[in-house]
Amino acid sequence: MCNLRVARFAASCPFGPELLVTASINPNFSVEIASTWSAVSDRWQALGRHAFASPFQTAHWIGNWYEAFTPTGIEPVIVSVVERSSGRDLMMIPLMRHSQNGVRRIEFADLWITDYNAPLVRSDYNFQDFAREVWPAILQALPPADVLTLQKMPLSLGPNVNPLTTLSSIEQSDLSGHIVALGDNWDEYLSTLSKSARRELRRRSTKFVNENGGRLRRIANSDEALEALQVLEAQQTTRLAAQGAKHVFNDPVYQELYRHHLLRGLENGHAVMFVLTADTEIVATFFALKNDDHTTLIRISQSQDPVWRPLGLGKMIIHQALEALHAEGCRTFDLSVGSHRYKDEFRVEPVPMAELTIPMSLRGTPFIARRKAIAYISRKPRLMALARSIADRLPRLAS
Repeated sequence: MCNLRVARFAASCPFGPELLVTASINPNFSVEIASTWSAVSDRWQALGRHAFASPFQTAHWIGNWYEAFTPTGIEPVIVSVVERSSGRDLMMIPLMRHSQNGVRRIEFADLWITDYNAPLVRSDYNFQDFAREVWPAILQALPPADVLTLQKMPLSLGPNVNPLTTLSSIEQSDLSGHIVALGDNWDEYLSTLSKSARRELRRRSTKFVNENGGRLRRIANSDEALEALQVLEAQQTTRLAAQGAKHVFNDPVYQELYRHHLLRGLENGHAVMFVLTADTEIVATFFALKNDDHTTLIRISQSQDPVWRPLGLGKMIIHQALEALHAEGCRTFDLSVGSHRYKDEFRVEPVPMAELTIPMSLRGTPFIARRKAIAYISRKPRLMALARSIADRLPRLAS
C-alpha cells in the first residue's frame, strides 16, 4: 500500500501518478486521493446518479473547474471514500492544494466562484460516526500541507446531513444561501409574494414591453451565448468598478471558465441563459446552472444606463426567467450566496453554511490565528475603523 505522506504525488506508486491509495484506520473503508480529474471523472458521474448534488457538485462544474485552474499551478486533491466490501464509492470530495504567501493550503475547488462547497455523498449510505471512523483516514491520506480550509459548506445535502459539518471543529459561516421553493403551481408561488412586489413587477414589465419593445429571450446557440456573455461581462464589471468592489471577472482564466460553463452547459443541459432585449439591445442578462429540478443563478447583469434604472431590470429578468424555468420543471431556485435586499422579495429561505479551518503543520497555526483575528475585527465596526486608522498611519510612522 502506498504511503501518501510524501511531498509530491509519487510517480512510482503502483497505481500511477494520477491515483494513490492509502489504507484506512477502519477496515470497512479505504481512502483514495486522485491528482487529476480524468482519473475519477467517470466515477464521479456514476456516484452522482446516487447522490444529492447542487449544480456545483456536478461533473460539469467540477470538471470545468479543474480543467481551468490546474494549468495555473493548483494541484487537484480529489478524495474518494471507498467501501471495501463492495468497492463502491461512498463519498468524493473535490479539493485542491496551492501555496499562498509560502503557506501550503488544501481547500475546496473554489477560488471564490463555487457558491456551495460539498462532498458528493451516496444518499442511501449512512456514515454513523464519520468524525471517528472516516475523517482521520482522510486527514492521513491528504498530501502535506500547512492549513486545511473548508468553507461555504451547506449543513445538509438534500434530506441528509452533510458529514463534513458534523466534525467537532466546525464553525458557523457568515455566509448563507438563498433558496426559493417554487412548488408545482406557479400562481400559488406568486401569491406568496407581497402585493406591492407583484404590482411593481406587472407595472414595470408592461412598461418595458409597451414603451421599449422589450422581451425575454432564451439563449439557444453558441453565437448568441458568446454575444450575451460579452454583454454580461461588460455590464457586471462596469457596475463592480463603480462600487470599488474587488472581483475576478476580468481575469482571463475565469473568463474562459465561464465560457466553458456556458457553451458546454447549453449542449448538455447544465447551463441556461436568458436576456432582456429592448428592440435589439441586450439590457439585462441571467446566467444559471441546472441539475435536475434545481437551478442556481451564478451571474446576472443589467445596463448601467440611468434610463433603465426605474424599471428594475435585475428583478424583472429574474421573475420572467423563473416563470419560464418553472414551466420546464424547475422547482427549486437558488439565488445563491450574498445578502442583497432584492432577494427577500422572492420569498427566499436561508441556507445555513459552515466552515472548518485546522492546522496541518506548525506553520499553519499562526496563519489560522491571524485569519481568525481579521475575521473577528471585520465583524466589529469600531475595531475595524481603529485598525484602518492604524494601518493608514503606519507608512508615515515608518518614514
